[in-house]
Amino acid sequence: MDERCDVVIVGSRLAGATAAAHLARAGRRVVVLDRSHFPSNQLSTHLLFPSGVHELQRMGALDGILASDPVKSPWLSLQIGDSELNERWRPSGPIDYCMCVPRTIQDIELVRAARAAGAEVRERHRFLGVLWRGGRACGVRYAGPDGTERSIYANLVVGADGRRSSVAAEVGSFRPYRSSRNGRGLVFRYGQDPLVGTRAGETIYQFWEGDSLGFLFPSAPRGKALMLFMGAAEEASLAKSDPEGYWADKMARHPRMAARAEGMTDLTPLASTGATSAYFRASSGPGWVLLGDAGHFKDPVIGQGQRDAMWSGRVLAETTAPLLDDAAELDRALRQWEQRRDRECLPSYHFGNIETRVEPVAPVFAELVRRSPSHPTPDLGDLFGRARSMPQVLSLPRMTAGLVSAIARTRAERPESLSLKHTVRDLKVHLGVRGELLSRRFRSHVLVSGSEHPHAEPPTYRAAAARPGGRTRTTRDERPATPPDPAGNGGADVPKTAPATQHKPSPAPRRGAASEEVPA
Repeated sequence: MDERCDVVIVGSRLAGATAAAHLARAGRRVVVLDRSHFPSNQLSTHLLFPSGVHELQRMGALDGILASDPVKSPWLSLQIGDSELNERWRPSGPIDYCMCVPRTIQDIELVRAARAAGAEVRERHRFLGVLWRGGRACGVRYAGPDGTERSIYANLVVGADGRRSSVAAEVGSFRPYRSSRNGRGLVFRYGQDPLVGTRAGETIYQFWEGDSLGFLFPSAPRGKALMLFMGAAEEASLAKSDPEGYWADKMARHPRMAARAEGMTDLTPLASTGATSAYFRASSGPGWVLLGDAGHFKDPVIGQGQRDAMWSGRVLAETTAPLLDDAAELDRALRQWEQRRDRECLPSYHFGNIETRVEPVAPVFAELVRRSPSHPTPDLGDLFGRARSMPQVLSLPRMTAGLVSAIARTRAERPESLSLKHTVRDLKVHLGVRGELLSRRFRSHVLVSGSEHPHAEPPTYRAAAARPGGRTRTTRDERPATPPDPAGNGGADVPKTAPATQHKPSPAPRRGAASEEVPA
């Protein structure tokens, strides 16, 4: 039997569950479909900065997660060469600490919070296709745990089904209009931390050794810690072929991280991926929207994906809840939401693209760390905590002072260690980022040289096998003869660089991306 609701969401992890909770709390009937059964694991760096923890509190999941006794980490230690920066995180609302919570603990609490808010979350339900009427998405077809196929009609269809979003393919937005290849991969494992209960056991660590990055995050439950290396993307394959040999080599290269991790026990097997290209997809159209990694993914080197997924879910709910009964106003609001998401995420997208280059830390940034006294006042940590944007933290006067200091230092010590070519390139990148933010271009193909890297490998689309009887996966009430422009119902004009939205599965990006998903 067919059903009707206000909003149907495909995917109930960070973005989907957050949107569901806020929409339901606003009095809307929300149905969420997820093929998983929770608790369910997900490859992820798991870290939430204070603004991300604040989003958990806003959507109602924080108390449940705190019941698992995670370590609250109010401190940052950033170590580059012979310099070490120690500072506290800037609070986001009442939250002044980070948490690193495994997804098996975190995601079930997100689902519980969505249900407690009034949303109906259906596990082991498989999305089959988008329903269309008059050029608008008007619902979805799905299969329940017993394989029975049904339809559910809704004023808004939300795709929150991750990087390989089937909803994105159904609405014609699977191929990103903008993407950047990652330079770094990630390899991590958990262990039992002997320093639990000490300040070191409550500190988020980042270690730079040459062009290699190491991280250590206190985790959950208390006593557990995550150790993560981000070297060249190709290292993910080495970690799979010789896990313990790879780990020993990385620890030898990172003596400060090895010292911090000394005495760790109960080490888990390694998890890894080398396929984390960043991208933006066209993320809104008539009656549909793409949320979280389904619409935008940034390099996990800066650990911002989880926060942005929840932020975008909350803002989507706040934007659309009052307008769901007016199609024209809803479509205008969806477009405005996408523009706001882009403005929020572009600085960190570029920051991730800069950090994913497999190079030693930029001399200017290294000098800023040297020049920053270690004290409780938050400062450079705002780059990661998102209390301020990259252009606000790395202001042009500050970067200029850092450049002058770096040149003076290296001329006196090791002239060959400073690459003026790279330094000038980095300054041009920062100017390019500022220029893009000021231009407020929407869905632009104009790339920022030095930030966005060629030969990106966005996720490949996994088309579902045909169902019995040879029927296709997608069922539609009608197909528009001419694909409608998503701007047709209002909002800002689409620039010439914007992609047209096609109501048919878009061709999959070139093959070669690995199968892992990393909602960092």
